[in-house]
Amino acid sequence: LASDILDIIQGYSQHLPSADNEGETGHSQKWLGKGLFMDKVKAQLENNQAIRLILPAFPWKSVNKVDKVTGILPDLGEELALYRLNQMCEDIRAVYPLGGQVHIATDGLVFDDVVGIPDEDTWAYGEGLLAMAREHNLKNIRLMRVMDIFGYTEGKTLDQELYLSLAESCRKEILAKYGRTEEEVRQMMKDDPDTLLTYRGFIHFLEADLKYSPVTAATKAISGNQYRKTVKKVAIQMMIRAESFTKLLQARCADYVRLSIHPSTGAVKLSVPLVVQGSGAFPRSPWHSSLAMAVDGSYSTVPARDVRETHDLILQDGRGYYFREKSDVW
Repeated sequence: LASDILDIIQGYSQHLPSADNEGETGHSQKWLGKGLFMDKVKAQLENNQAIRLILPAFPWKSVNKVDKVTGILPDLGEELALYRLNQMCEDIRAVYPLGGQVHIATDGLVFDDVVGIPDEDTWAYGEGLLAMAREHNLKNIRLMRVMDIFGYTEGKTLDQELYLSLAESCRKEILAKYGRTEEEVRQMMKDDPDTLLTYRGFIHFLEADLKYSPVTAATKAISGNQYRKTVKKVAIQMMIRAESFTKLLQARCADYVRLSIHPSTGAVKLSVPLVVQGSGAFPRSPWHSSLAMAVDGSYSTVPARDVRETHDLILQDGRGYYFREKSDVW
């Protein structure tokens, strides 16, 4: 049964080729990390509990509201992503009555000060996700904030005031207890292909994200070279935070099956595209892009600037929700 459950989870994955699965593509690839999670799933079955999966993701909407996204709250991209994760849990329920639960370890608080996003926006984004899950009855979705993982909200109602009062101390505690040095992170990038892939991914999105961030306000006008140096500096800081957060999850949530939104070889985590697209490429995450619907009904996650002329911005509750290709069909 544990193997069947892991096969279902693997069906939602997409991994990069490695020496051990060279020549295999897409969902046909062997999941290198399957054996790593077999004991975790068996233990959960023995405990007669839902299969718990953990996904560090859904931080906030990109700081670049000019080129990439249309606001600070979740939109159709996040909605589709949550539906996909919820459906994975329902597919598990088809072979195991207790089904699965995806615990989203929302990591915006870990990074927001590094990229120039206010804690208030990070809070609002998380609340938007919770409201979306409730509205669409996505019962298999859970949201874990950093203060939840540390246990500071046990027996309490986490409201905005409490969240903001704990935000900075939680950031400091992560680094104090689980922090990696820059030298350690750079060595990890040399030794581990997945860590290097994550770093390159950070650089890729930061090059666009930081154009309109207060973090680069003083440097972007100096020269392109200076801007790129700032981007790489921020990327290293994000790697330090990301690896520290990973260590926190390993310490506090060791029995969960680890999912990831970053491309990987699948050796230590399962890489899950959140919005499947026809190109076959690993898609942009919905918080770093806008959702575009084509005339044929297909979806893609794209920078908002790329579709403003060819698509109409569709509003929901008075705010941009997705872009729809212009056509008489509608």
